[in-house]
Amino acid sequence: MLKSRRLIRFLSVVVFPSLMTLGSSSHAWDVTPAEFAMLPPYCDAKMNGKSPEAIKYWRAQLGHDNWIHMHHYCGGLNEMTRYYRQDAKGRSNSLRKVIWEMNYMLANSKPDFYLRADMHYYRGKALHLAGRNGEALSDFVKALELSPGMPLASIELATLHKKLGKKNLALDVLRAALDKNPSHKGLRRTYQEMGGDLAAIPETPKVDVPPAASLDSEKPELTQAKDAENPAPASVGAPTSGADAPTGTEQASEPKIGSPTNPYCRFCPD
Repeated sequence: MLKSRRLIRFLSVVVFPSLMTLGSSSHAWDVTPAEFAMLPPYCDAKMNGKSPEAIKYWRAQLGHDNWIHMHHYCGGLNEMTRYYRQDAKGRSNSLRKVIWEMNYMLANSKPDFYLRADMHYYRGKALHLAGRNGEALSDFVKALELSPGMPLASIELATLHKKLGKKNLALDVLRAALDKNPSHKGLRRTYQEMGGDLAAIPETPKVDVPPAASLDSEKPELTQAKDAENPAPASVGAPTSGADAPTGTEQASEPKIGSPTNPYCRFCPD
């Protein structure tokens, strides 16, 4: 009986807490200020909770049903950045945590949550780094389904395709991303490194510039203010309204000066 009680106590104090935290994220008390500075602002609000105003704001922005789980997403992001600063054992542990946290978020966040593409990207990146290429490929494809042309997911997917010997498919992925983000330096560099011809892809998209009048019409209050400060001079001798008003192809007649007896005198009386 005594042995059973000791076993139960050992399990409750040592084993069960360890199982509960297995794979869990970094918590507020082990995220450094420098690490918080590298995370999105909602992570500090969620994991530190020092600003009620920030909590209220981000809960409204992200939605309550997503907000209650966001410490898992933030913990996964933090482990992804920690990965690059650790030894082999630490990196393996960080990748396991990233995958666990993103699994949790994908299972518990709302299906229409706009950060789900990022969740698939980060889980895919961790799977890729862990050598689980097939699973990683599926995550990158899903990220691009949710966010077409997403630069980071496109680069990772193209890199993975090239690693698997599918260079043409890799270039197709990058071209599709460049169609939406033609000036993205990472996409352009990766495309060129993989043998793509950047000369065929302009760095800036072709944009039809609207006429100046339409730009002013977007801000009528500015136009009215300019008109009040700089009134247009009245056109002498040219009707401005009615049936006699000039059309777009007609020109207003030259204003008349002088008098009938002296046409060269601008200020002479008739």
